[in-house]
Amino acid sequence: MSPEPSDTANSPRCDTTVTLAHLSDPHLPPPPVSWKEALNKRAISLASWKYHRRYVHLAQTCAALVHDISRSNVDAILVSGDLTNFGTPDEFAAAAEWLDALPRPALVIPGNHDCLVPQSRKVGLALWEKWSARSYPYVRIHNGVAIVGINSGIPTPPFMACGYVSLRQRKRLKTLLKNLGKRGFCRVVMIHHPPRRGLVRWGKSLLGMNKVAEILRSAGAEIVLHGHSHDATLTSVPLSDIPLLGVASASLDDDRPLRRACWNHLAISPHENGWHIGLERHRDDGVITERVYWVRPKTGPS
Repeated sequence: MSPEPSDTANSPRCDTTVTLAHLSDPHLPPPPVSWKEALNKRAISLASWKYHRRYVHLAQTCAALVHDISRSNVDAILVSGDLTNFGTPDEFAAAAEWLDALPRPALVIPGNHDCLVPQSRKVGLALWEKWSARSYPYVRIHNGVAIVGINSGIPTPPFMACGYVSLRQRKRLKTLLKNLGKRGFCRVVMIHHPPRRGLVRWGKSLLGMNKVAEILRSAGAEIVLHGHSHDATLTSVPLSDIPLLGVASASLDDDRPLRRACWNHLAISPHENGWHIGLERHRDDGVITERVYWVRPKTGPS
């Protein structure tokens, strides 16, 4: 995928279908954490991992899901955060190896677990620049489809997992979405925390979500992808018809249908009235549990 297009780029629309895999919250098995790294909020997450999370977030479940993706021959894999559990430098390095080994080119954004505590960027997010960018929001282009990645991960107090999109990011996001829309790109926005109330409890919510939702409504987007909730949901950005698509954790072993590990297969193609977007929801065993289709209206030139 190419970086943000120049102002002189030709019309982005083409006749091919772009296919994307969306997964989230793999919570990859962590390397050992030193006692020095745990003298902070990580201690609580370590206890949660030891006594509960390691028994339900399973490496074999995530591997089965990735194997199913490998059979679909998608153009790219979008990972909407929480690759780590404690956000340690060793976890960031291990997650980089995992991203590099995925069967198709990947794009990633951080989640709350990846930003659990403040730390130097060079031992954290900088290790994922190959699959994201130096700053957020970023844009990657493939055959008329623009993937816009937002960072909503912030360090929070114990027992909190809120997100926030800074003023600088919001200003750039608004400009990016408007320009991409005017030039006819299909805008696929990826954010970890859902910009809608009710999908997660308040202590895990996106702070200032109304400001983010207003930008999505006014500047425009064809679809918004999120993680964080560990639920396979389909709603909309508040006060709009913009699809808001959640996904269960890629590693979660759970009997509840909405919580069982899954990934979203998106097929995007030009349509005379805009863009046709097809969704197929795949479980880790390959079973398709949901199919939905939209035609998103054209906002830019033909």
